[in-house]
Amino acid sequence: MNRFLLVALLGLLIAGCGQQKKELRLLNWSDYMPKEVLEAFEKREGIKVVEDTYDSPEAMLSKLQAGGDAEYDVLITADYTVGMLARAGSLQELDKGKIPNLKNLDPQFTDPAFDPGAKHSVVYQWGTTGLAYREDLVSGPVESWAVLFDPARQVGRFLLLDEMREMMGAALKYKGESVNTTDPAKLAEVQALLLEAKRRSQGFAGGTSIRDRLIAGDIAVGPAYSGDILAAQPENPKLKYVIPLEGATLWTDNLVILKKSPNHEMAYKFINFLLEPEIAAQISNSIGYATPVAAAMDQIEEKDNPIIYPSEEKRARLELLADLGDQAELFNKVWSEVKSR
Repeated sequence: MNRFLLVALLGLLIAGCGQQKKELRLLNWSDYMPKEVLEAFEKREGIKVVEDTYDSPEAMLSKLQAGGDAEYDVLITADYTVGMLARAGSLQELDKGKIPNLKNLDPQFTDPAFDPGAKHSVVYQWGTTGLAYREDLVSGPVESWAVLFDPARQVGRFLLLDEMREMMGAALKYKGESVNTTDPAKLAEVQALLLEAKRRSQGFAGGTSIRDRLIAGDIAVGPAYSGDILAAQPENPKLKYVIPLEGATLWTDNLVILKKSPNHEMAYKFINFLLEPEIAAQISNSIGYATPVAAAMDQIEEKDNPIIYPSEEKRARLELLADLGDQAELFNKVWSEVKSR
């Protein structure tokens, strides 16, 4: 090879490596990271953060399968997907020595059931999935999942949440079961319940879409994430949120580093940055979800708001989604049937 050409190619390679270190790529839920936080990290590290978003775990997995597993550095993902991704070999086992701010976490989030020992994940935010409704549009009380699943107790137009475990979990709770039930007979009942609810509904939508359509008055009620509704209430005070009497899910969203990440070192710095008390408080105060960073609690503006931090009585009705391992295929089959019919 011509030595001048070789030098030119090496120069391009070195330039490409340098450019790589100037960028962090983040895959995140929609409306789930304050722009100001990303800008503060960019300023501190002298890099560019490129954020792409998704509205459902299925959409996220599609992005990864289409090559995103080698494109993104940090992924923010639901609790029950952490085990799935780890078993698939998609996640970097964390070097906790590179995340000294782990010391700021509340102890209850340092050894989650879905990721024992927190080998692959760091809790980013937590919250609940309940029912949101417009009090001026519903025709009756909203206190039970029955407003979706019992035609006689329907209180208005509704959407279903386009999120398999959450929506199936709601149906299981309505039936008096655990959200992690894998009994085929119980799941068959859930399939029938969801198909009947789908027939009466306005279809499926992501959490942010349900929030927006409630604000617009297109629907009267729908499953929703607590923080989405809290953030929207100033826009319409008639928007309310309740944890159903049968119970609901307490979920966590989690920071993970993809094994094929182009920039592991910057990914560690980003996660550590998000665990700083001031930054953690800024995030939660902005997006309306609960922080797992105990050291940030004295800076949380709405720590007494029961939508964000439910009472002990309500917490007793909440359940974490577990990683179901191979049994997850039972859920996948039911969900495929519901979505295709």
